[in-house]
Amino acid sequence: MNKTAAIIADLNEISRDVRQTFGGLNAEQINWRPNAKSWSIGQCFEHLIVTNNLYFPNIQKVIDGRHRNNFFSKIPFVTDLIGILMKNSLNPEQKRKMRTFRIFEPASSAISTTIIEDFAENQQRLIKMAEAVPDFDLRRIKIAEPLSIALNLRLGDAFEILAMHERRHFRQAERVLEMQMKPRNKTNLPNF
Repeated sequence: MNKTAAIIADLNEISRDVRQTFGGLNAEQINWRPNAKSWSIGQCFEHLIVTNNLYFPNIQKVIDGRHRNNFFSKIPFVTDLIGILMKNSLNPEQKRKMRTFRIFEPASSAISTTIIEDFAENQQRLIKMAEAVPDFDLRRIKIAEPLSIALNLRLGDAFEILAMHERRHFRQAERVLEMQMKPRNKTNLPNF
């Protein structure tokens, strides 16, 4: 299985897992937060939609044939280093918490109960983009990171990072759901 096919399979698996695990939750469950500094299940998935949407324009330029590697992508080793650092920090097995940049933050207000279906639709768009590039040179094509045109990723790394990021937040949302389901002897937990 080539890299693109493996990423597409992972994205499809994530989409299926999200629907199975969170698809039947009500508004209170979607929006419950363990504490003021933690995200709700809904915020985890809104964050993923926001993040994916920020990458989509640069990926779409590649698909449309309008993309050109920028000056910064030609600096030796920098693109590889950025990819390695991002994979290490976004790896689902990474236990260390990270703060997100404001540009990627979810809404702090109530999230709609449609968030799981919204994520699934967003995921289908990402999958279609990955399916559109199987014959492209995923190592040679480099796209700018949404934070800065000076930060570039190989196209293959960008897809891999987005999938890893989704798996990381899926696991975060699972932990929030587990906290909700623990015995109700704590006063801040809702009764479901």
